[in-house]
Amino acid sequence: MASYQSLYRKHRPQTFAALRGQEHVTAALRNAVKDGRVGHAYLFSGPRGTGKTTTARLLAKALNCLDLGSDGEPCDKCENCVAIAEGRFLDLIELDAASNNRVEEMRELLERVPLGLNLASKRKVYVFDEAHMLTGSSSNALLKTLEEPPDHVVFVLAMTEPEKLLPTIRSRTQHYEFTLFTVEQIVAEMGAVLEREGMPADPQALETIARAAAGSMRDALSLLDQALAHGTGRLDAEPVAELFGRTPFDVRCRILEAVAGEDAALVLTTLGELLEAGHEPRRIAEDLLRAARDGFLVTAGAGRVPLEMPDDEQKRLGDLGRALGNPTLVRMLETLGQAVVDMRGSDAADPRLVLEIALVRLTRRDAGPPLQTVVERIERLERAVDNMKDGAGAGAPAPPVTGGTPPGRTIGAIRREAAAAPPPEAEPEGLPSDESTSELRGSGDRTEGPSPGIPAPEGARPEELALDDVIVAWAAILPELPVATRSSVQEAQPLGVEDDVITFGVPPRLFEAASPRFRREADTIRSALSERLGRTARFTLVAHEGFAGNTAPERAPASELPETVDLTAEEQEPAVDPHELVDAAPDDRAGEPMQMLTKDLGATVVEERPRE
Repeated sequence: MASYQSLYRKHRPQTFAALRGQEHVTAALRNAVKDGRVGHAYLFSGPRGTGKTTTARLLAKALNCLDLGSDGEPCDKCENCVAIAEGRFLDLIELDAASNNRVEEMRELLERVPLGLNLASKRKVYVFDEAHMLTGSSSNALLKTLEEPPDHVVFVLAMTEPEKLLPTIRSRTQHYEFTLFTVEQIVAEMGAVLEREGMPADPQALETIARAAAGSMRDALSLLDQALAHGTGRLDAEPVAELFGRTPFDVRCRILEAVAGEDAALVLTTLGELLEAGHEPRRIAEDLLRAARDGFLVTAGAGRVPLEMPDDEQKRLGDLGRALGNPTLVRMLETLGQAVVDMRGSDAADPRLVLEIALVRLTRRDAGPPLQTVVERIERLERAVDNMKDGAGAGAPAPPVTGGTPPGRTIGAIRREAAAAPPPEAEPEGLPSDESTSELRGSGDRTEGPSPGIPAPEGARPEELALDDVIVAWAAILPELPVATRSSVQEAQPLGVEDDVITFGVPPRLFEAASPRFRREADTIRSALSERLGRTARFTLVAHEGFAGNTAPERAPASELPETVDLTAEEQEPAVDPHELVDAAPDDRAGEPMQMLTKDLGATVVEERPRE
């Protein structure tokens, strides 16, 4: 019984013209071969399954074809072309750099580069797959050969991550970038393959497979093989949809709605239902990413961006997008997009765990970057105010809200009023409509507690500071601080407020540099915050990872929190007696530039490289 050959191997393109979707690459290579301007080294980069290795073999065929066409196309029939297609050609050397990346193997290979050609050969072609996986020593050995290669040798480096290749190697190559295939290109290629195989197919089935392939032609032909194995002589849409169709739209929306409601438990249980039903984590992530993208287009495009989906689905995504807000949608797209990339990587041992972590992180609005967290909070509060206005009755139209907060109102006061406000139907009878909504319009005559800059009545207890007010004030004063101070304190974020004392958190790696800056500029920071908040502000600085959100972190005993600086009091420099001054002990590391950068300027070591 003859062994079965997979479709992507059996129908691998044998000429440049047969390679779909990469015309910008094949046209340049054909012209170079035809005009005799072939370079000594090429770099083919792009996603997997886009034809990089196939194009390298086609270039080797064109360079060694015994009956080359006038347009630079290999004949595909001569002895050399057939030998290359069957993998019997001795002067085409393919190396998997991921598994053969040791310097000894590279040197042994490169020692054979200057050797002569076989009798029927014209050029010797070396193809390095995943060349970015070469070790530093192996890359340096290859670089020496690329600098002065023999005239009869051509190198082709194929990889998915060209940025990891040494810049000195990239500079010695002609770089061609391969792109993902469109759904139409994949459908056309699969249709041609099935026609040669004599297999009828439903166009809807081919489109389902093409979308599942995510732009990779090799993946598409592999999925087509799998679909044919489940079929009965014909490729029908329904069984293919069961195999490779998207996750149900309703379930995707339930997950995104649970993210909007910050319900991590509901997110995980709904995701578990999909996984138990047999859906792959990567496919779920891609479908959630697509749904979030559609919701973003509906919201940001105000319904003017055309989408291929039913009206009811578009309406539900629009409602979801408005509930989340554009900043949150953008963070969702970034987080899910990175999760998809991580699940494709070789380091992702458990794709399910990658997706679960990404979704739980999205349910925590305070887990994003500090500035983005502030923007999301302000937008949510603005929407809450708008919703209260809409539900307050049919009163006179409210004045426009600028800057995210009504005039003379604090965000903390608005949130407290929103929590304490009775529902519209509970209003007393006979209350004029403009009176019932005066608080929401920020008229100032019924505001609970003193507003910023307005002193509280004598004997009245001032309202407590709200964390949201502090966050907004801190974001406003940061640009006004001196550059030297801002560079060290901009990573600090308000963590909580307790007894009118603001707790700022700063990453432990920057605490040593930020503490003296905060201490030195305490008066400036206190004055700026007090002016913004309308009351005297006191604060402390603690070493803390992350941005804790609405509540202050639990205070540990002083013995367990050595990295804490109390700046609540007005600090005065103690008097110093000159006769008590002594020379400091010599510090062997004081003159090292790295110590000066990390200790005095708050720099962070990203990577250390030896001098070349």
